[in-house]
Amino acid sequence: MTALSVLTGLRVGAALAVGVVILAVVGLTPSFSWIPEVPLLLTATLVPLLGFGFAGYRTTLTTRRASDGMVAGAAAGVVSGAIGGLAYVAFGKPMLNLIVGPLIGAGGGALVGAIAGLLTVRFGR
Repeated sequence: MTALSVLTGLRVGAALAVGVVILAVVGLTPSFSWIPEVPLLLTATLVPLLGFGFAGYRTTLTTRRASDGMVAGAAAGVVSGAIGGLAYVAFGKPMLNLIVGPLIGAGGGALVGAIAGLLTVRFGR
């Protein structure tokens, strides 16, 4: 684990946090109920996955170690999951989101970051 992997993960997580807050507002506010649910759910799934993959790819491209990609993805997941949990609690959802958000984000981010890291090592320049 290097400082670069953590910093990359934090940067990507901060960018993802903005997207997560926007998606939480659009998905949980009654005034946006006219937006179809399926595209919203697909967007809410694909945006973090792409972000975690980018964090893993970017870090592994620099360090040439897939484990650093996993750390970057996990860091991005923790940040975006924590902000997502806070956004959900702000809209009246259970406090459990404050724990579940970062945990699911860390696990998913680590998995996607590791896969991106492995693919980068295998097929990268």
